[in-house]
Amino acid sequence: QAPVFLSVLQASVRPTVRLPKVGSHGSRESSRLQRRAQAATLYDMPVSNNGGRVRLIAYAKGLDESGALAIEAPSALGGLKSEEYKALNPQGKMPLMKLPGGQAIYESDTIARYVIDAFSDASPSFVPSTSEARALDNLIARLHDVYIVAIQACMYKAVPPFGTFQSRWEALAELRKQVRVIHDLVSEEGPYLTGAEIGHSDAALFPTMVFMQHMLPKFMQPGWDWSEEEAFGPKLVRWWRHMTSSVPAAQRVFEEIDGALKKWDASGRWDTIPLAGRKDLADPTIFDKIISKEIPSDIVYEDDRCLVFKDINPAAPVHMLVIPKRREGLTQLRNSVQDNEYMLGHLLRVAGEQGKAVLGDGGFRIVINDGADAGQTVFHLHVHVIGGREMGWPPG
Repeated sequence: QAPVFLSVLQASVRPTVRLPKVGSHGSRESSRLQRRAQAATLYDMPVSNNGGRVRLIAYAKGLDESGALAIEAPSALGGLKSEEYKALNPQGKMPLMKLPGGQAIYESDTIARYVIDAFSDASPSFVPSTSEARALDNLIARLHDVYIVAIQACMYKAVPPFGTFQSRWEALAELRKQVRVIHDLVSEEGPYLTGAEIGHSDAALFPTMVFMQHMLPKFMQPGWDWSEEEAFGPKLVRWWRHMTSSVPAAQRVFEEIDGALKKWDASGRWDTIPLAGRKDLADPTIFDKIISKEIPSDIVYEDDRCLVFKDINPAAPVHMLVIPKRREGLTQLRNSVQDNEYMLGHLLRVAGEQGKAVLGDGGFRIVINDGADAGQTVFHLHVHVIGGREMGWPPG
């Protein structure tokens, strides 16, 4: 629901109130104003996947056709950060709904549940008919909101953080994990997530699936091929195909979001995002074989992010190398970007811990060589931990 690249989000929203044919311009305008006064207004943009759930429900119920709901861009209130908008939604995010009586509600889950409740007489209900299916519907929607939407920015945001993650790669891995959690809950029979009836969870997950279908292939690394089945699992792929082929409201939301994302493509949105447009295409090094254990090494320490081993050509009694397991463009320190901050901090922390573990209160030197002129021979960033003898200054 975060506002992102508002200049891209200025795509127009199709008119949502269709006016009855009446005899004169004056009566048409009077009818339009009367219906507007009685309608709720959703402030949202086509690219918003969070607002997309509300739009999908509204389109399926025909609320735009009937004039019960109007859709406006946030710019109608001066934009997301305007005083007028923030007086209605202090978070300054999309979507926002203003009810006919003037009350404002925000957060997509709350708005969606309001629309489902307030327009329960319009089908489809988006409420499964059994207690078990309703519980599953609520669970899937909740998992989507808490564990996927919270980190979805890893697919399109220029720099971290991505929710609680500083690492884009780790956030992408968590995203994939949570998609599989939802997949395992999906009804075997279908065609919807909870069974034969469309529910709130279908409306919640579908717009985010448009995001993932469009964005995740950009993060495939050399030697990997994109596979829907691998990324989402067979049940979600089956559901996706049903939604995009047989549910007109979903097709409309797909066209809105996909059209906006194609504008992001044209603007070069992903060109500089690490792992997407900015890929690590440098040649593998001997460190890759050490990490994969193809070449033996004297390992001192290892965790999910880094490996510490003894230098085979030690410059002192204690000489260890601390290297990232995933290079992610860090051939040299000069190539680091904000995405790499989490790794650089991790490497230095581990270097300090391992130096202290070996040398206790004795001093040690931390060295990062950058480039051949500085003595770098392996172009996979590494931190030297050197100690066990008196060090001179200046080094060189």
